[in-house]
Amino acid sequence: MFNNFFEKALLTTRSVYNFGSPNDCGLNIFENHIVLESIWSQNDFERNERIKFQRTFFFQINFVNHTINLINISNSLPIRNDIWNIKSPDSSLNALISNYKENCEENQFLEIWQSERCIHNINLTKLNKHSKIYENTSCFGSFKWSSNSKKIAYIAEAKNTNTEKSFFSAKIGDDEKSMNENNYEEKYSNNYRDEWGEQYVGKAQSIIAIYDLESNDVKILDNIPIGFAPGKLSWYKSYGIVFHAYYTKPYRLGLIYCPIRKSELFYYDILENKCVQLTNFQNENVRSPQFSNDFENLVWLQNQARGPHFQCSKLMMMNWTTKSIITIVDIVDQPNTIKDFPGIFSISLNDKCWSLDNKRIILNSQFNGRNRIISIDIDSKVITNLSNGIEQEYSLGFLKMEKDWICGVLQSYTHVPQLVLAKLPNKNNEQKINWNLTSTDNNLSNLATTEILDFTPKIPDSKYPCLNFQSFLVQATKRNDTLVVFPHGGPHSAFGCEFSPHVAIMYSLGYSILLINYRGSSGFGQNSIDSLPGKIGTNDVKDCQQAAEFVVSKYKFKNAVLYGGSHGGYLTTQLIGQFPDFYSAAAARNPVTNLESMLYTTDIPDWVLVEGLGEYDYDFKIGSCSIPRELYEKSPISHVDKVKTPTLLMMGKVDLRVPCSQSIEFYKALRSRDVPVK
Repeated sequence: MFNNFFEKALLTTRSVYNFGSPNDCGLNIFENHIVLESIWSQNDFERNERIKFQRTFFFQINFVNHTINLINISNSLPIRNDIWNIKSPDSSLNALISNYKENCEENQFLEIWQSERCIHNINLTKLNKHSKIYENTSCFGSFKWSSNSKKIAYIAEAKNTNTEKSFFSAKIGDDEKSMNENNYEEKYSNNYRDEWGEQYVGKAQSIIAIYDLESNDVKILDNIPIGFAPGKLSWYKSYGIVFHAYYTKPYRLGLIYCPIRKSELFYYDILENKCVQLTNFQNENVRSPQFSNDFENLVWLQNQARGPHFQCSKLMMMNWTTKSIITIVDIVDQPNTIKDFPGIFSISLNDKCWSLDNKRIILNSQFNGRNRIISIDIDSKVITNLSNGIEQEYSLGFLKMEKDWICGVLQSYTHVPQLVLAKLPNKNNEQKINWNLTSTDNNLSNLATTEILDFTPKIPDSKYPCLNFQSFLVQATKRNDTLVVFPHGGPHSAFGCEFSPHVAIMYSLGYSILLINYRGSSGFGQNSIDSLPGKIGTNDVKDCQQAAEFVVSKYKFKNAVLYGGSHGGYLTTQLIGQFPDFYSAAAARNPVTNLESMLYTTDIPDWVLVEGLGEYDYDFKIGSCSIPRELYEKSPISHVDKVKTPTLLMMGKVDLRVPCSQSIEFYKALRSRDVPVK
């Protein structure tokens, strides 16, 4: 019987992971037609990698009501796994960054294509002006054409100038220059240096490079102040670049999923080869600068550079002529109702976020347990949720905008991602937006239903007594008697009604899933975020248990099991210790099990102090003897004597965020107490 179930589970997993998800798209608008070129990816289990393919949609525009009629969909075509692939503003050229291995050595190439032929192909590795180009991520990666389609600016790792293989074979000069810190780090390849942590191995010092199409050469912008690492950039016309840059002192901390690192805005005048610092906040995170189409205004996201790793952000704007700065959207502490705007919860702005009239910003944001596209009027500061006609249990994400046509991604727990198109209405009519589906295939709604559950905590927070929390119950149509309790990671993230292969596999096999947005989740106002630091292991655990007990009782489930990763793994291992008789089994992916030991091994020690103690600043001295006991008491390991639940621990060998030692510690603790564990 077990073999039959295992075979069914394997087939179900392969089937679910065959669904593709859209990564990017291009919109080409010709008179009354739209050509949507979309890039998708899916898992290839045989090759154990993500593969990419392209689907092209052809539409006819009805200008009377701004609807579209689908004319044709092309067959899916496999495409190369290029790092970057962007079209020039005049649509005549495509620029690509590709990897190619030659004699076991990986080379990066910059390719320029015109009319389906390659007109330039530069081996950037052999050019040896910088190390690898940064990928398209929310923190660093940028690869952008200038407005005249003659230059490309991109972010890369600084040139590796290490020439010595060993400290002991190095020749040390007598002059003072050879012994200074910068030269010392360049000289010794075995010398430790800070990097930006998880998923940024090999990334320590970023630079900005400019490729000039006319000279067919690459230039490094060399006047950026020491102590800063450039991040996202935006062209000012064809001769200037605005970018945010991270402080590299006193030390680098993990950056991915952590938009709270200290940063500033800079402007680089390419003609004068001069770099000017635009802001001097010192204790703020500024990121994702974007110029308006007329280059009159610059907007960016901003929040404090301390505390919880993901929090509510402000939308700021600088008048480029006067350099005056105003706040367009401020921090929202607490929305009045569940339907009100909870503040901006977004990691970055889209490259094309400005409307044609240069009066509105379009962006993604978490919105009370949903992902939504919002419009912000820079004059009136009115915020509009562009979800007209979208049902509550759906997520709507922003992918691309061209000439006020918005391409979004619509999905839910029972609907795989699909593309939708809409024309942004005229100013003050945004709420009338009309979304058009590009296709209606791959609907799994016959396998499960989704219910939204709102909870009032049994024991309110004394400082934030008005906070409630939310859960999604996804019940299998042919359900068995087992409920999977699934708390999210972060902890300052949220389940946002996005399609999850994990969830789809579970309900396809008859399991029902309870996805919990406990207090501290993002998208519910800043008070929700601030309520959790210093109270992990208490508030989040109580919320999860309250939701689990309610659903088990109301829907008559006989078994409850746990599943979660990262902070969700922390909650999984906390719950089996604090409620040892409630859960039949538990599976934890890269769980945090011992805050005390994690403090000295993770790429984000500040996370441990913020969430465990409720405070942190850059002046904290790692190694303080007064802290570890408090951290231990808030760790799952402190409850290990009470654990009875059979537990599966899953970990990554090279995980820098939650080191595998966290799982190994917990594994040995359970084994020594004869608790079933693998």
